[in-house]
Parts: sequence; structure tokens; C-alpha cells
Amino acid sequence: MSTPPTPAPSATPPTSEDARRKRLLSYSSKNMIYSMLAVLVVAFAWWSLMPNPDEPQRRPAEVEQAAGFAAREADWPIWSPVGLPETWSGTSVSYATIDGVPTWRMGWVSPQTEYVALRQTVDPPESWSGEVLRGLEQQGPVALQGPAGEQDWDVFTGVDRNGVPEVALVLAPTPDQPATTIVHGTADVPEIAVFVEALEVAEP
Repeated sequence: MSTPPTPAPSATPPTSEDARRKRLLSYSSKNMIYSMLAVLVVAFAWWSLMPNPDEPQRRPAEVEQAAGFAAREADWPIWSPVGLPETWSGTSVSYATIDGVPTWRMGWVSPQTEYVALRQTVDPPESWSGEVLRGLEQQGPVALQGPAGEQDWDVFTGVDRNGVPEVALVLAPTPDQPATTIVHGTADVPEIAVFVEALEVAEP
């Protein structure tokens, strides 16, 4: 007598626990995708706000306020540019001690995207000016119009400690300005002359 075939087992109907587990897995996958998208959006926004390293940084400097503060603190007339074209950008400004002497200094970016800086102090040590003039050679004077009228500035040219071509104009103390003034940077003499001719005595 033949044995009747065994019927195939029927599929077990899903329980409510299994359905809940599937829903949780579905929600977890969706949440993970949404989280990744959110992270990518934030990362893209951060990247788009990063400055281009090939372009000079041009953060605005509160030159007028800083010059007023320095004029109140310093024992000499503080010089600051007034009326420079909008194509010039202030990058830094400070009145602080450098090499043991109070120093007024500022940095600018010229229309040709070159750097121009000014520093002033009274009776500076050799290291104060040597920091700027190291690697440069004196070329002779150039007459420029400044806050005290037309004066001869000593021109230095060469390369700085990093091998970058640089120009420095140095004005020795005078009865009207007892401070030593250095204007230097990667700009050429004509651009530096524009900066010097815009200098005026800052009001406290």
C-alpha cells in the first residue's frame, strides 16, 4: 500500500512583531539616508564659504577707530591713509609692542593685489627695522608728498626672508614727525607712492 504524499508546509503568516521589525528597518534606512543628505548639504555650504587660497584675504579693518586709539596712546603723530580708492583693502591694523617699542602698523592690499604695510615708532632698535629690511639693499631716495609735505624717502629693494621680491621706503625722523616710518610690501614704488600720498595725521 503506497504512502500518500506529504503535503508541502504552508507559509507561516507574518506576525505583528515581524511587521513592526520591517517598519523599523525601513524607518532606520530612510533616516540614515536623510542624515547623509543633511551632512552633505552642510559640507557643501561650508566648502562654498571657504576662501580661495589663490586670492588675498581682504577682511575689512577698522582703520579709523584703531588710528584714533593709537593717536591717543602714542607720543608721536600717527599716520593713516585717508581717501584711498575703494580698490584698496585694509587687511590688518594694530598698536602693539614690537621689539620692545610701541608700534603703529597696518596692512593693505593694493589694486594690483600686492601687499603694502606701514609701521611707525620712536627710537626703534636695530632689530625693529632689520626685521623688515633684511635682504634688501638701499637704492637711493625718492621724493614723495606726505603728511609733512614733500620729503625724501630712502628706497630699499630686494627679496625678503622667504625669497619674495619686496620694496621698502624708509623715512627718518624729522621735527614734525619724531617717529621712524617704514612703508613696505610686494607692491612697486608707484603703488606705494599712492599709499604714502594718502597718509594724514590721525585725530585722537
